[in-house]
Amino acid sequence: MQRRQRLTESRRFAEIHREGISAANRLLVLRTLRNGLGHSRFGFVVSKRIGNAVTRNLVKRRLREAIRHNDIKDGWDAVFIARRGTANADYMQLKQAANNLLRRAKLFQTRPFHDQ
Repeated sequence: MQRRQRLTESRRFAEIHREGISAANRLLVLRTLRNGLGHSRFGFVVSKRIGNAVTRNLVKRRLREAIRHNDIKDGWDAVFIARRGTANADYMQLKQAANNLLRRAKLFQTRPFHDQ
């Protein structure tokens, strides 16, 4: 994932949480909000409930990789929030959960390539 696609400002996270549209499944919650930019940005929230630092970082790396291969519409900010159970999920389960939420939020340019 490119640096310009990363959402890092806590103020923007709070704004997305307050005003954004939400979708959820068993593993993840997705909150989205338009950003008015020529590209989309993504943030990840993995709380200490999920596990230790190694586990939390593993979940974030897997999520970044899962969305890196998708063709996402420009002009959106999206925050993925990990739910309990993500630490036990493998890469394909997280990818399918993320793709499911992106599809429901209508953020795909086209149909996802590796969706199953």
